[in-house]
Parts: sequence; C-alpha cells; structure tokens
Amino acid sequence: MSQPLPLPEAEDAPVTLPRTAWWDMPAGTDPARRHRAYLAWPEAPPPPAGYPVLLVLDANAGFGAAVDSYRALTWRNTPGRPAPALILGLGHPGGAAYEPAARQRDYTPALPGTDPAASGAAAFLGFIETALLPALARRQPVDMGQISLFGHSLGGLFALHALLARPGLFRSLVIASPSLWWGEGAMLDAARRFAARPPAAAAGTRLLVTVGGQEESDEGPRGAIRAARRMIGNARELAALLRGAGLAVEFAEFPGEDHGSARLHALIRAPRFALPREGDPA
Repeated sequence: MSQPLPLPEAEDAPVTLPRTAWWDMPAGTDPARRHRAYLAWPEAPPPPAGYPVLLVLDANAGFGAAVDSYRALTWRNTPGRPAPALILGLGHPGGAAYEPAARQRDYTPALPGTDPAASGAAAFLGFIETALLPALARRQPVDMGQISLFGHSLGGLFALHALLARPGLFRSLVIASPSLWWGEGAMLDAARRFAARPPAAAAGTRLLVTVGGQEESDEGPRGAIRAARRMIGNARELAALLRGAGLAVEFAEFPGEDHGSARLHALIRAPRFALPREGDPA
C-alpha cells in the first residue's frame, strides 16, 4: 500500500520553469477581481520587429503545456521550427486550474436580453487589447502584428468572438473544442453572418479549429449531453463556414480524445501552427 508523501521540509521550494514570470492586473473597475498574466521568453534575442506572441487562455491549466510544446519544437536547430517567440498566458490568481464563474463571465458574449455583467467577453477582449498587450510590451519587445490566440472550450468560443468582434487583432487563432452549443448556437449564427459578408480586416487571418473524436460519444452518464451539444459537427461546420469566407482554415479531429484530453493535443499543435517559422520573411 502506498504511503502518503512527507510534509515539505523547510528548505523545499516550488518547481518553477526557467525564463518565466507572472504578474497580476486589475480586471476592469471591480477591485475584487484580478487577472494573472504568465510569461515565458526564449533564450534567443528578438527579431528586429519584436517577438511574436502566442496568448493562451485558461493559463492556470495550460500555460506549462504550451511552454513545453513551444520549447520542444525549438530546442534543436531544425528547419521550419517556430521563430523566437513569447508564450503569454492569461488566467487568475489562486491555485485552481479553472475558475468557472470567471470563465463564464469573461469568455461569453452578451446576448439580447441578458445581463452584460454576466457575459463580459467584450470587456475581456478590451482588457487584452488595451491593458494586457501594452503591459507585455513594457516588459519585452513585441511585434504587435504577430499576436496569436489559443482558446479551448468556452475559451474557444471567446476566440471566435474575438475574430468576429475585432477581425485582424490576432494573426492566427486556435479555436479548440469550441462550446458552440452555448446560447443555443448564437455564436455559430454570428459566424454565418460573418461568413456571408466577411470584413476586409479579416483577410490574412489563419485559423486552426480542433476537436476530440470522442466529444460526441453517447456512452456513459453524460452521453446524452455530449450528443446534444454536437461538438464535432459544430466544429466542422464552423471550419467550413470560415473557409468559405476566404480565411485560411485548418481543421483537426483527434481520434480517441475527449473534451479534456483534446485540449492537450491542441496545445501541442498550437505553437507550430500559430507562430511564424524561423527564417520566414517578416
């Protein structure tokens, strides 16, 4: 029988990743709410225009995996590897991997007849553009034309909102297992309207839409919920809509992966997809 681990000794210290840091920022005008930014930077100096950036939502859960994915791709001098870049995570203070109330508030857009304070995606996107990215630029040289976004689940829904609300803000978006069932499919309807008249500002945006192959499995106690949410079907439809709008869209389904494990596979793929390759023209 396994024994419990001993209590930490006085000289024990938390494990930290090299070349990383974090800082907290006020979340709007509410003094009780704060966001936590996580940053990882490379050993290599920045390109002349500054570092490209991959912004990862739900960073309390995914920052470490994103950093490891990027560094695994770049530690050898292999052709086509991602260029020196910053991994910027956005999460919340505290040790929990997820904060459900904050995710619901920050990642979901307001719908007609709903409380804007409960669905604050517009304010959250404004925070990223007017507060987070300038704070990053005060710390590291940043190429503001090479900012990419990763979001999973409700974070994927927010990434779609960012594309529709601020086309051109992000060079690339990884929309992983997006919760397109939310709001009775309101964001998928919004994507249809976007695709019917794509704005000029969206030209050149690259998208990777991913989903797990088991996300519609009807097995187990949540099988009926998974089937009703149509995660795979909705993700495929979204990719087709945006491709039809003239955007450069890739779609990936991860066989055998559920909603949780598909997040890790998307994080592994994100740096190679979203970041420019070393040696590419600026």
